[in-house]
Amino acid sequence: MVTPPDLPAAPQPQGNYVPTSRVGDLVLTAGMTPRVDGELAITGRVGDAVDVDEARRGAAIAAANALSAVVHEVGGLDRITGLARMTVYVHAASGFTQHTAVADAATEVLVVHLGEMGRCARSAVGVASLPGDAPVEIELTAVVG
Repeated sequence: MVTPPDLPAAPQPQGNYVPTSRVGDLVLTAGMTPRVDGELAITGRVGDAVDVDEARRGAAIAAANALSAVVHEVGGLDRITGLARMTVYVHAASGFTQHTAVADAATEVLVVHLGEMGRCARSAVGVASLPGDAPVEIELTAVVG
């Protein structure tokens, strides 16, 4: 298991968008990458320049960033009543097949902070590239009360 980071400060957008959108009782995050203090902590393609352990660390950071964005939007972890979905994009080398292992690190962070409510429906998708050469990007949809 990847050691989950504490929740960071709410991430700042890296372009012309907002970190979250609220629609009724849903909060959707923008894609969150493994940024620490606004800088990518890890870069490169998973299965090439980035091994699975580093990709898992990146997924943990990105998941903490996504959860932090939701918490900032709603005013606290206690306002989250569930998670509807998480999508984990993995900047994968040709032939890479361990997407689920990478995504599991993101789920582990959510479970640490939210208990079993942090385990949600999820997709792990391999992609040819991500912004800034990030190894992972995470989108989260939370249910809030």
